[in-house]
Amino acid sequence: MSPDLYYSLTNVSGFTDMNGDTYQKHIIIILGDFLSNEVKEKILKTTNIEEALALINVPYTHKHHSLLI
Repeated sequence: MSPDLYYSLTNVSGFTDMNGDTYQKHIIIILGDFLSNEVKEKILKTTNIEEALALINVPYTHKHHSLLI
């Protein structure tokens, strides 16, 4: 999920409990099985989202297509 969407949902009750209370933790929850422990630690130590996203070493995208009915 994109950072904008993540932050727009943080006020929803229980959202951060399931999805991480920071975007860096969210990355690890979502991609945890694909990231090494070293990369996870580096992501947690970042101070901004761009740094964290740059450390992801698997293909990902925040783009999605709208469904046309």
